[in-house]
Amino acid sequence: MAKPLKVHKSVGEEYLATAKQGSAVHRYPFPPEMVWNALLDAETWTLWLPITKVIWTSPKPWGPGTTRTVEIGQQKVEETFFAWEEGRRMAFRFERSTLPVSAAVEDYRVVPVEGGCEMRWSGKASAPLFLGGLITAQLTKGLVQGQPKLEELIAANPDKYK
Repeated sequence: MAKPLKVHKSVGEEYLATAKQGSAVHRYPFPPEMVWNALLDAETWTLWLPITKVIWTSPKPWGPGTTRTVEIGQQKVEETFFAWEEGRRMAFRFERSTLPVSAAVEDYRVVPVEGGCEMRWSGKASAPLFLGGLITAQLTKGLVQGQPKLEELIAANPDKYK
């Protein structure tokens, strides 16, 4: 039987700007649009992070208010994007999930740099007791370990992400 989804606090920029958060930066030897296109591809998320399924639940064009459902094994997260700058930034909150959090956000920024781009990620989760810090640390670890995998995927399939 599937776990019931819990509604989380509706947070956004102000939540991300306060208190401790995780962060991860990775430099890619590709133009920013290739990394951005990888972020738009649902299947690609399952190849570089410990995610088993991604479903965009809003029609294109995507922007603020876009929704998406993500599955991580038996866990399920319904996300709502509160920030979207096409080709540059996407940020979302966990709207509802089976995770033991009261609020969570993730912010992905693709920034041009000489010779390619950087993906700059930050995220934060709040939960009872010490769980918020633990979940934030797990999110951060996933991004730190996952970004080199994403670089390999893009390098192996450049036409897919042009």
